Amino acid sequence: MSTGSNPLFRRSILGTAICAVMLTGCGGSDSNSGVSFPEGAIMLPAENLTQAAKEAFITAESGDVIVFPEGRFQINDTLLFDGDTDGDGTSIKGITIMGYGKEKTILDFAESDGGDGIFVQNGVDIEIRDIGVYEAPNNAIKLKDTSGIIIDDVATVWEGELNSGNGAYGLYPVECDNILIEDSYVRGSADAGVYVGQSHDIVVRRNIAEENVAGIEIENSMNADVYDNIATGNTGGILVFDLPIGGERYGSNVRVFDNLVEGNNTDNFANTSDSAAGVHIVPPGTGVIVLSTPDVEIYNNIISDHDTLSVAISSFLLADENLLTDSSYDPIIASGWQPVPRNINVHDNNISISGTNPRGKLITDIIAGYLLDPSKGKMPTILYDGLGELLANASAAPTILGAPFDPQVDAICATANGDVSYGQVYGTIPDGTTIDQSTGTPIPKLFLEEPQSQLLVCETAPSRLQASQATIGGKSYGCGSNETGDASAASCAL
Repeated sequence: MSTGSNPLFRRSILGTAICAVMLTGCGGSDSNSGVSFPEGAIMLPAENLTQAAKEAFITAESGDVIVFPEGRFQINDTLLFDGDTDGDGTSIKGITIMGYGKEKTILDFAESDGGDGIFVQNGVDIEIRDIGVYEAPNNAIKLKDTSGIIIDDVATVWEGELNSGNGAYGLYPVECDNILIEDSYVRGSADAGVYVGQSHDIVVRRNIAEENVAGIEIENSMNADVYDNIATGNTGGILVFDLPIGGERYGSNVRVFDNLVEGNNTDNFANTSDSAAGVHIVPPGTGVIVLSTPDVEIYNNIISDHDTLSVAISSFLLADENLLTDSSYDPIIASGWQPVPRNINVHDNNISISGTNPRGKLITDIIAGYLLDPSKGKMPTILYDGLGELLANASAAPTILGAPFDPQVDAICATANGDVSYGQVYGTIPDGTTIDQSTGTPIPKLFLEEPQSQLLVCETAPSRLQASQATIGGKSYGCGSNETGDASAASCAL
């Protein structure tokens, strides 16, 4: 691993990095002072900027570069770009939306009558760069049904107090493919700062996610590499979720590596949701969470200073105890959703300082069980619920939970993560000690090992997951590409 990609090195520059992107009077040079624009770029005027931008978005042609002026501007409506306004299936391609730098061009949507800040749909090869989007009522930058996205050197910010009135998502591509999000800053989202949902072929790298509910979230998405990011001061640092949303868009092959995940202890300020597993359930003080998603690899991260847990791995049964009896899940399960995570590999991380002030509604009983048991008296650093695996191994509801676990391909494994404790809520071998034989009810066991001896120990090391890449405008980016100059290239295949 190069020095620039080493999380230990990045720890020392964390304050400098945040200072630079926020420009809070810390001094230093402007990295965007040399920004230049191609000949023929559409230079938007400072006067009547909302209307000028809307007109430019409507009349844009393939290859256009639309440049917002330098300064901070009040924008009074959503700026919508639709790459296929006539609905004929032929999209405008290669549009660039940019400013003079994320700290020099700031679009302020505090008084906007629209919900989102910038909203792009039906595009092909869209780039958004060098711009700040502040105070959007709903989402700052949303992209939908778009193939080929670069978001580079962008800031999405809700200033002031963290509360549920902030917008939901900062950077928000959904139902898209070939996505590159890099060198950006997100702060204050009441859901997720960087969120990629129901998408595939994703690279999220070198971003700072600070003081959001979820710092970075990969949800119902396939083939994603999340690396070289800093997640700090959030409720939960990095989330990999697979939720029962229907539409046959479910996740797998997600790698989380080379990240600094530190001090994510902010109280959860998300809106309460009807969803059993929205981010409102995220326990404050959690580093990395894997919920339901299969085929996830977490390695070479620094995960430090979390009040509740460093790493949590859970089936959907922990989020909704009615999963097995609620018929509303039937069509979603038929569409391919799997509520039980399989093939999870947590290895070679530097994990420290965990469980000093555990809390969180979702796991109140688990916390109480660990803290009140004299033989334990602490929360595990790495926790696996085990419930879905137990019931699958007992052949309970196989159409919902799947077949019994194959230890060669389905195992939940953790190794070489430092001197940390491991916990498991339920045993995974169905017998009289794990399942009440008279009622068929699982019996929580609350295992704790320090040092690790048996929990999450796998006899056979799991196969490494495939590297991902994003291809935009004929060029590929990320670990799965032939791109040169990526600081984390050495650990892409650690």
